Amino acid sequence: FPSHDIKESQVMVLMCAAAEMATQASDLLSDETVNVLLTPDNIETIANDTRQAIQNAIDAHRDAYSSEMDSVSSSATKTAIQYQPVIDGLKDIALSVQTIAIALIQAKPPLTKKKVQSAGNLHLIAFLWYGDYSRATELLLLNPDLRDPNNLQPGDMLYAYTE
Repeated sequence: FPSHDIKESQVMVLMCAAAEMATQASDLLSDETVNVLLTPDNIETIANDTRQAIQNAIDAHRDAYSSEMDSVSSSATKTAIQYQPVIDGLKDIALSVQTIAIALIQAKPPLTKKKVQSAGNLHLIAFLWYGDYSRATELLLLNPDLRDPNNLQPGDMLYAYTE
């Protein structure tokens, strides 16, 4: 294969991967049964990873076709004419994912750091703080570095939603 064909194939693979990642991210962030379990950090990671995949596709596209931009009026193909609309479309997709992520983060209650007052487990703490033991899963997701959720001690600090 000529090297240009390989480069075009690489660009197409990166673009398809970025588009699929954006679709998956959008589906994930739009699914209420899933996004209720996502922390702001999770949402930010999904958005950032998706934006990076899209940026990689844009960079590869620019690298592969930028030389054709110099001869746009004399080019035998339409590649140079389609160059910028493809990049603009990818940018629009990235912006859409970012907009969904921002809205989702802003819809969540603010995070705070709370001090555990008495020994117990996450279920007990969730009940004491929220009146709902089932929010223990939420506390666990907000505190991924927690070593033993069944052995919390007074003075332990946990991230929690203010509501």
